[in-house]
Amino acid sequence: MRKTTIILLPLLFFLQLSIAQSQIGKEKLKEFRKNPKWKEMMNDPNTNFNETKIAFEEFWKGKPNPLELMEGEEEALEELKERSFISKLFKSNRALKKESLQYTEDFKRFKFWQSQSESFVKSDGRVMTEDEIQEMARQEMQRRQETKK
Repeated sequence: MRKTTIILLPLLFFLQLSIAQSQIGKEKLKEFRKNPKWKEMMNDPNTNFNETKIAFEEFWKGKPNPLELMEGEEEALEELKERSFISKLFKSNRALKKESLQYTEDFKRFKFWQSQSESFVKSDGRVMTEDEIQEMARQEMQRRQETKK
């Protein structure tokens, strides 16, 4: 039973994520690419985790990872070099790097929020509240005590 659960949970998560992407309209995706909506979304307790993750990924699509830029990692620098001529016409590598670095703190906060919240995403995509997490922990402790008897 546990092996099945271990296999099915990631599969269901990715299925849910792909469904969420298909439900998000093209206009909304364009908005996510232009503006860092994920910053507001991760602070909203009623936000949908999957939509927030998509907003983050869309915003960073084609932009170098600011953490890698700060560390001078080759991957981020290669991304800048591999950009097409047309994309360089709209925004220089220097401007893109500056923009990416400006969001470093928010990038870190999002990654932390994502890792903390991932385990507490409900089937509808909402993140559990503190009260719901405490109730779940209480029920789990009660269940464990009952199985020990």
